Amino acid sequence: MSRTIRCSTAQLNIGVVLLNGQSFRWRRLPETDPPVITGVACNRVWKLQRPNPNEISFEVLARFPSAENTEDIAVLRDYFQLDVDLEALYAKWADIDPHFETILKQHRDQFEGVRILAQPLVETMFAFICSANNNIKRISNMVNTLAELYGDSVSIASTSGAIEPTETFYDFPSVDQLAVGLPTMEKVLRDRGFGYRAKYIAATVRKLSEVDGGFQTWANDLKSADYSNAKATIKKLDGIGPKVADCICLMALGHHQVVPIDTHVFQITVQHYLPKLGKHKSVTDAVYREMSEYYVEKFGTHAGWAHSVLFSTRLKQFATKPGVVEASVTKTIQKGRKKK
Repeated sequence: MSRTIRCSTAQLNIGVVLLNGQSFRWRRLPETDPPVITGVACNRVWKLQRPNPNEISFEVLARFPSAENTEDIAVLRDYFQLDVDLEALYAKWADIDPHFETILKQHRDQFEGVRILAQPLVETMFAFICSANNNIKRISNMVNTLAELYGDSVSIASTSGAIEPTETFYDFPSVDQLAVGLPTMEKVLRDRGFGYRAKYIAATVRKLSEVDGGFQTWANDLKSADYSNAKATIKKLDGIGPKVADCICLMALGHHQVVPIDTHVFQITVQHYLPKLGKHKSVTDAVYREMSEYYVEKFGTHAGWAHSVLFSTRLKQFATKPGVVEASVTKTIQKGRKKK
């Protein structure tokens, strides 16, 4: 049964937020108007739609065994972090930044309501390990493959209008579920097209499954740590450099001020904010730090949220002018930053 949640388009743009490279478990169903978006989040299969500018309709199509006994509407509000007044933040950012103001004046309908999701830690870590030198479509395929190989499944009536009467959805696996597959994981993932990321994923699963006190204690300590300590801890895992660590801090640990620097953000920064940095051919540690600190100083406690709006304008599926194309989502053009 479909239910509704009061939420204006100024507070939430589901068409951008769910498809702009934060989460990789959502898809827009073709030939639906208003658009219908289905996906897996918070151990549930969801169907979302905006029937009018003031409401979002939602339906939970299935729950996985690990789903907490929490009211669905509360889960959805937490996932979208609707306690944050995004409209007020937009007004503040437009007031202090001419470029942000121009985006809203020219493309408000397209880019209002872009906020950061509060995502599960395990899924976010492995999704962004997959993201290195990759694009949204391929990352989505990899994340869904991990879920298919190691996660719980549920079959429901087809949501896509396909010939098949049922459709199978997969929950993202826990560390314990991933660890069961360790003996063959690297080979299996390489065979499924993960490339060098297969080694990183297997090594990180092993480390997380062997941490002192168990993974949940480790995760709880990470969630209570300050930003610098959390980032340092995450970077000890295989396949996680500064950019990926910052994505995890922003999207799974609630460090709203964090601005991950990738090619999109580097280009935006040079073009609109710090042209002097255009002389650099790569993002050194010093350049990365200067850009990150600049955005925090400019946009404040939710700088990472402002960055998400700027980032979204560079993705080809949301392109605002001819010639704007999606580059590699997380290619950092950083010199010598690959984890060994």
